[in-house]
Amino acid sequence: MDKAYILSSIIDEYQKVIDNLKASVERYKHESDIDEDNTLDPEDYARQTEAKDMQLRFEKMLNEAKQNLKFLEDSKSETKEIAEAGALLETDKNYLFIGVSVPAFKLGDKDVISFSEDAPIYQNVKGKTSGETIEMGNNNFEIKNIF
Repeated sequence: MDKAYILSSIIDEYQKVIDNLKASVERYKHESDIDEDNTLDPEDYARQTEAKDMQLRFEKMLNEAKQNLKFLEDSKSETKEIAEAGALLETDKNYLFIGVSVPAFKLGDKDVISFSEDAPIYQNVKGKTSGETIEMGNNNFEIKNIF
């Protein structure tokens, strides 16, 4: 499989994350928009403030997710030779993408695992090249290709 196809699949999975964040923003936006003329209970105002805080948090997460989506799109056309941000590694058992965390999924006969540079596993992978071995938990994977 080629990098663009695999990254398109990762993008499809990541789009689900973005859709969920958008739905959360809308839900909290609705909850924070109460009618002040019909509200007399101070507890209603407290809930409104909490909902507004949550709306702002989800909006921040949504903005970060949109930046990550752009990173994924840009990574489709980049070629890497070492394991670094934007690299797609093909091992004997799976595909590993470095840069954005998405829940693992199956593509063909291999799992697709993606993680950010902040993930602890990144230290085991960083700087590796084709032919080297990666240790993930109790498993070792040989890097076949880096795209």
